[in-house]
Amino acid sequence: MMNAFLINKFEADIACDYLNEHISRFNKFRTINRRGNDNTKELNNYWLEIIDFINHKYRNDKDKKEFIESLKKEIINQRLSSEDLIWIDKSNTRLCNWLYVLLKKRGGDYRFNSINIGEMYLGRKSYTNIERYNSVINILTNLYASKDDKIEFINRLKKIWSEEVVKYRKVKDLINKNNINQTVWAYEYIEKTFNKKSNKSTFNIDNDSDYYHIIICYFDSIENHYEKNDKFTKLKNAWSQKKYREDNNGKKSYSFNMSIDIAKKLDILSENSNRSKNYIVEELIKNEYLKLKK
Repeated sequence: MMNAFLINKFEADIACDYLNEHISRFNKFRTINRRGNDNTKELNNYWLEIIDFINHKYRNDKDKKEFIESLKKEIINQRLSSEDLIWIDKSNTRLCNWLYVLLKKRGGDYRFNSINIGEMYLGRKSYTNIERYNSVINILTNLYASKDDKIEFINRLKKIWSEEVVKYRKVKDLINKNNINQTVWAYEYIEKTFNKKSNKSTFNIDNDSDYYHIIICYFDSIENHYEKNDKFTKLKNAWSQKKYREDNNGKKSYSFNMSIDIAKKLDILSENSNRSKNYIVEELIKNEYLKLKK
C-alpha cells in the first residue's frame, strides 16, 4: 500500500479544493471527515481515493503524472520548511520546555488569528528534552492553517519569548544551577506551596539538572506578570529565611545597651582585622572568661 502523502486534514482540504477546481467542477470530489484528530490510516485511504480519482479522469500516464506532481507542489507550498523552524533550537532546553508547556497548557482556549491550538494533538507524553522538541515541531508542522498563518504564529511565539520570557532573569539570578541543595529545595518548595501536582506529568527527573530546568520552566510558564513576581518574591524570601536559619544554627541573638561610640569602634576593629563584629565580640568574651578560669 502506498504511504500517505498527506500529513494532516488541512492538506486533505487543499487537495480536495484543487481537484474540484481543476478536474471535477460539477461532480465534486468528497471532502475528508474533519472530526477527530489526524489519523494516518484515514489520510492514507483518502490519498488513495485521490489517486484513483485522478486515474479515472486521465487516460494518458504522462498527464496523470504531471497532474499529481502539480497537486503535490500545491500542497508542499503550504508546508513549513526547516528554515521556518530553525528558531527552535533542540539544544535550548529552556526554549523547548517553554514551548511545549505553553502549547499543552493553552491547547483548549487559545486562538491566534485562524489558528486554534485546541486542534493540535500533543500525542503521548514527552518526558525528555528531545521528545518535547519533536512534539513542538510536530505540532507546528501539523497546524490546520496556511503556511503564512503558521509563520505569523511562530513569529508571535518568538516575540513573546524574546520580549517577555528571556528578559525575566530573576529566577536564573536567584537559583544556582550547580547548587543541587538549592535546586532540590526550590523544586520541593514550588511543589508544596504553589503547584501540588508540579510538572510530574510533563517532566521526568533523571539527573540533578532536571530540578533546575523544571524550576525555570515553571516560572517561564506563568503568563500573568503579577502572579509571577508574587511567587518569585515568596520563593526568594523563603530561601533567605532558610539561609538565615542555617547560618545561625547553634547561635542566639542578644541585645545589650552599650556606649554610643562602641558601634564605631567595632566597625574599625572589624575592618582592620577582616573579621565579623560577631566574631570579635565572641572572642573578647571568651578570652576574658579564660582569664577567670586560670
